[in-house]
Amino acid sequence: MNPRHLLLTFCFLVNVVASPVLAQSEDPKNPNWKKYHSTADAHALLKGWSEAYPGLTNLYTIGQTLKGTPLMMLEITNKQTGAAADKPAYYYDGNIHAGELAGGEVSLHFAWYILSNYAKDARVKHLVDTRTLYVRPKFNPDGADIALNTIHHLRSTPRPYDEDMDGLLDEDGGDDLNKDNLITDMRVKNPAGVWKISKDDPRIMVKRSENDFEGDFYDVYEEGIDDDGDGRFNEDGIGGIDMNRNFPRNWGLESEQQGAGPYPLSEPETRHTIEFINAHRNITGIFHGHTSGGFLFRLPSTIAWDNFNLEDQRLILELSGKYETTTGQKALASYTNPKLHRHGTLISWGYWDFGVVGFVPEFWGGFGEDYDKDGKVSDKERMKWNDDKLGGKGFVNWQPYNHPQLGQVEIGGWDTKFTRQNPPTEMLKGEIEKYVPWMIWLAEISPRVVVKDVNVTAVEKGKVMKIEATVENEGYLPTYMTERALEMKIAKPVRAMITLKDAELISGENRKDLGNLAGSRDGEGVNKTKVTYVVKITGKNPSAQLVVESEKGGTTRKDLSLK
Repeated sequence: MNPRHLLLTFCFLVNVVASPVLAQSEDPKNPNWKKYHSTADAHALLKGWSEAYPGLTNLYTIGQTLKGTPLMMLEITNKQTGAAADKPAYYYDGNIHAGELAGGEVSLHFAWYILSNYAKDARVKHLVDTRTLYVRPKFNPDGADIALNTIHHLRSTPRPYDEDMDGLLDEDGGDDLNKDNLITDMRVKNPAGVWKISKDDPRIMVKRSENDFEGDFYDVYEEGIDDDGDGRFNEDGIGGIDMNRNFPRNWGLESEQQGAGPYPLSEPETRHTIEFINAHRNITGIFHGHTSGGFLFRLPSTIAWDNFNLEDQRLILELSGKYETTTGQKALASYTNPKLHRHGTLISWGYWDFGVVGFVPEFWGGFGEDYDKDGKVSDKERMKWNDDKLGGKGFVNWQPYNHPQLGQVEIGGWDTKFTRQNPPTEMLKGEIEKYVPWMIWLAEISPRVVVKDVNVTAVEKGKVMKIEATVENEGYLPTYMTERALEMKIAKPVRAMITLKDAELISGENRKDLGNLAGSRDGEGVNKTKVTYVVKITGKNPSAQLVVESEKGGTTRKDLSLK
């Protein structure tokens, strides 16, 4: 990026994120899932759904970005069956990393699927009647719009950042030298270069072997100009803070984790996330959508597996195993090497500080096809896939260009945004649909506390009544969610409370802690307990309300006549 144009480019980017083009008209009940939605598009769909399904949705903002863009949340539940806060909930987001656009499309599509199938799918109806879903498709709206609407590649928000530590901010980003609206690669001949042209396909560059001295060799750079004269190309483009290294648990200084930010939760997007989750204690898990690779990152992220409670290890493996059987993709530990920590991630905070299990699905593993079935995709196979499935449009053929600093070069290469990082638009719908069953399952296995077998009998007719009830966790998981939550003493017990009219309590407790209840995962009989009250009638219209509340398992109320 030419320094003379830096100010103009910055002003353009501010306009992109602060005043996006009005969303194109799109039927909210029949969206186009073969396109990527800008923030304006996504917000228009969210608004359309909130208007089309008023009994099932609430749409609100949880904060705003540095540019003033609202951070929109769609809350989904059947309002007639109870308030959102009174039901177990699950949190879904996507697109924290700007260029990982399919991550946002998965959550956006999920919200549409749930709402559009409520009236015709019994499983979806039961989910929405008994659970709350918090869906946030655009975690990083400003960065996502730049990635979608401009040539630039970025992972972060547009907050200026010194990636190469030279005291300058965003001074050396990519340049579209050949004006094809893409940033691809440049190859330039150099006898000492480490690349050469493949014998199989002249478009493919392969690494030079250590004993190869015949033919032409090349250096390969990302398309651009060395704007700051440090001998590197495009090493300090727009932004640079990695928001999934900005969360408080195991946050690392810049010397440990570049892009972590000046301090934990320095970015409004991450700060508002933690504030929202902390304020919604009914959240039982975190779905944090990314790209790419076609696999699932599970815990641990920064702390070795041996440090996890054994029962929580089993839980994490069970939930991630369900991902594998549902999607056919692998689940991998995010932590693989003590020297390669992922500091400050959302799912680390979610487990260690909030007591729930979270996951990072890395969508889109379809960059190329394993034609020879040897278990890996070669560069040659990727090019065949591009030719066969995309008509060649995923790769820009090499063309000569007279570079102002390098001299004669060739510019070409992959359109990485929509081949490697995200699916091409024609493959988007098929990709985002495959995750819906697992996303539903994550929410429906949450604990759910109910009151059953209520029995009101007369001890002394018209004077003394006995109330008995069973409190049961109908859900699969326990009300404490994880052993970690118990260790931190943040797993609140299930509590039963009784209020009386024209009656007084003579046996039992107005407020009684029942402890935590196991779920069906732990077998029959361990997921329930009983409460008993004896009351004296003091008026003409005696009644009682029994309320049982569980932070993760929801709140249920029973109105009882004592006549």
